[in-house]
Amino acid sequence: MDAATWLNVLALTISICALTTSVWLAGHQVRAAQQANCLPAYLELLSEFRSPELHDQYAYVCSRLNQEHSPDGGLRALPVGPREIAYNVAYFFQTFASLYALGIIDEKTAIMMVRSRTIKVWEALRPYVERERQYPDVDPNMLSLLEAFARISAEYRGPAAIQVMSARHKRASLLRRLLPPRL
Repeated sequence: MDAATWLNVLALTISICALTTSVWLAGHQVRAAQQANCLPAYLELLSEFRSPELHDQYAYVCSRLNQEHSPDGGLRALPVGPREIAYNVAYFFQTFASLYALGIIDEKTAIMMVRSRTIKVWEALRPYVERERQYPDVDPNMLSLLEAFARISAEYRGPAAIQVMSARHKRASLLRRLLPPRL
């Protein structure tokens, strides 16, 4: 092969590498833009998660709702106050499930934050929701994201929060040692 052919092969190889890198970076840019658009909703959800009212409602749904009200009539048969609480808690956790399903938050983040709570909420609300789904005017998939997220949370065998935080700390420490200090 002569020099011109080698030069053409080298130019083609560099072009293919540049194209591959550009496509890869564009994909990451699109994902980052999608996540940035959802960041306000995620922050609002975290703000609500910090509210004492939500924690009180969660405690009511998980410990007293089934004792005080029969699930025979579904959610619609609950008195106004308990029904509002049940819907608020159910759709709060369904929103977390939605963010996970849409890929806005990853599995570790979603499940580590609300794993046991999601499972308990679904266990408490399942008989009400299953009865509610039987009504002809109700979508048979009502709160199905919550149901699926509770199942995934129960089956999750990934790292615990302390393991994730420890690994992230080790990576950050390594980067600090490898990179020059900022001025």
